Amino acid sequence: MKIASFLLLCLLSFAAWADNAELAQLAVEDQAVRMGGTDPRSDDARRERVLQIMAGGGVASPKDKFNAALVLQHTGLAFCDGQLKSLSAENYLLAHFLFKEAMQGGIKEANYLVAASIDRYLSFTKGQQRYGTNRVIDQTTEKEMLVPIDRSVTDEERALYGVPPLEELLRQYPEQSGGR
Repeated sequence: MKIASFLLLCLLSFAAWADNAELAQLAVEDQAVRMGGTDPRSDDARRERVLQIMAGGGVASPKDKFNAALVLQHTGLAFCDGQLKSLSAENYLLAHFLFKEAMQGGIKEANYLVAASIDRYLSFTKGQQRYGTNRVIDQTTEKEMLVPIDRSVTDEERALYGVPPLEELLRQYPEQSGGR
C-alpha cells in the first residue's frame, strides 16, 4: 500500500510540472495566424481562454507561462482620434511578467520578449519605450518609426534581452519626436 501511495504522489507531482497542452495549442494557433495561416478561433477567444486557464491555476511550468504570454501579447488595437490604441494594455504587462518568469525558468525564447512586451505596454500607456523594440507606422510618411526610447536604459541592459544597441536601432529606423 505504501508503494502505491508513493507512486500516486510521484504521478501527481509530475502532473503539476507537465506543460499544459491546451496552452501549447493556443500558442501554436496564435503564431500560425501571425504567419498568415487560418484562424480557427479569434485572438479575443484565445486570450479569453488563456485568462480562464490562468484563473483556474493551469499556468504552472515555464513553458506554460511562455505560451500564455505569447497569446496575451496579441491584444487588439483600434484607431481612436487618428492614433492606434490598445484595447487592453494590461495584457501586455501581464505578458511581460509571464515572459520574465519563463525566462527565469530557462525558456531562452522569452529573453527578447521580456523587453518587447514591456516596450509594448509602455508605448501604449506612456508613449515611450525602454529598449527600442516597438515600431509604429508614421501616418504622414507611412514609414516605420521607433516609439520614443528611454535614454537611461544602457546598451548592456538591452544586450541582456538580445536587443541591439541604441545607435544600431536608430540607424535602422527613425525615432518619433519626443525621445529622451
